[in-house]
Amino acid sequence: MSLWRIRTAVDDRPGGLARVVEALAGCGGNIVGLSLHTDVSGVVDEFVVDLPGDHGAALRTVAGHSPTGTVTAVPAHRREVGDDVTRALLLTERLRSHPNRLPDALAELLLADEAHWTNLTHARGEGEADPGTAMLVPVGPLRGVLVRRASHPFTWTESSRADALVRSVMPSAGPVPADRTVRTAEGVELSLRQVRETDAPALSALHRRCSAGTVRNRYLAGMDELSPHMLRVFCDSGRGLTLMVRPSGEEEPVALGHLMYTLDPGVGEIALLVEDPWQGRGVGTALTRALTVTAADWGLAEVRAETTLANTGMMRIMRRLGASVRTRDAGGGYVQARLPVAGALRNAVGGGVRRGGRLARLMGQG
Repeated sequence: MSLWRIRTAVDDRPGGLARVVEALAGCGGNIVGLSLHTDVSGVVDEFVVDLPGDHGAALRTVAGHSPTGTVTAVPAHRREVGDDVTRALLLTERLRSHPNRLPDALAELLLADEAHWTNLTHARGEGEADPGTAMLVPVGPLRGVLVRRASHPFTWTESSRADALVRSVMPSAGPVPADRTVRTAEGVELSLRQVRETDAPALSALHRRCSAGTVRNRYLAGMDELSPHMLRVFCDSGRGLTLMVRPSGEEEPVALGHLMYTLDPGVGEIALLVEDPWQGRGVGTALTRALTVTAADWGLAEVRAETTLANTGMMRIMRRLGASVRTRDAGGGYVQARLPVAGALRNAVGGGVRRGGRLARLMGQG
């Protein structure tokens, strides 16, 4: 018997995972570990499997059940078998005493070949971080850790885990507040506040002021009035977060932003409604960035936007932050924009989100 770490995309349908498990069992494999990752191809399952004899037959069988037909396999070690959460917690505790050993901790967390400190400007400008085999993890505005692994690419989930490990040893800033102030690129100050049921009149008025096309872009259907049920959904923290946006000093909202939970592991869904006169003024971009920061705080690896090709504003915002876009139907009218959270934060704010100064310098020593 030999231990292998196998990754493959699994059909996003009931029974998809079961079919892969049955295929491995049919080859005599004993699954001793399973984790789910979000990546550019969708949900990727990673199995740690004890296999008898040649593993090639098992890989060919698994590939037959993968929607992409792509399977990667690398030899695994007994010491790697265990709970990922437990390993991350132990690494966090170790870093509190020795923060300068962050590269070693990231290499252990990600089962990487090597990790070392680097200058962010040099790494980005010289193309040092090849996305196929390397990942750059910012630690403050100038320093970062370059992690390399030749065997298989890093997933969006692993990028999110690395970012979370860095933040776990930074000075605590507390959770990202729902009520806060942000600025657009033009310098317009916006007040963000979580919606309440008492906001029903203001939100209904906002929907009435929006054009039919704007409402259709948000809900993918026409809607004359914000229903009480919809408002309850917006106020339900168990479903996610809905923010009301007002220009500072004004009472009437001009936009709504939603970050809602989904059934996909590590994935949230973003949706925006921006009043017509405020479109094209940076409101949607500022709101999306704020929601992405919240997504990182929740530990999400990805945020998605389900929309149509007609919604050029949303498409532009998501692409600007680094999203990939693909069609969802044969006609090409419906699209899905997928944005890796850790990468979006680096694109949006240059890696400076909730990074400490003094401790970042300490972590760079040695």
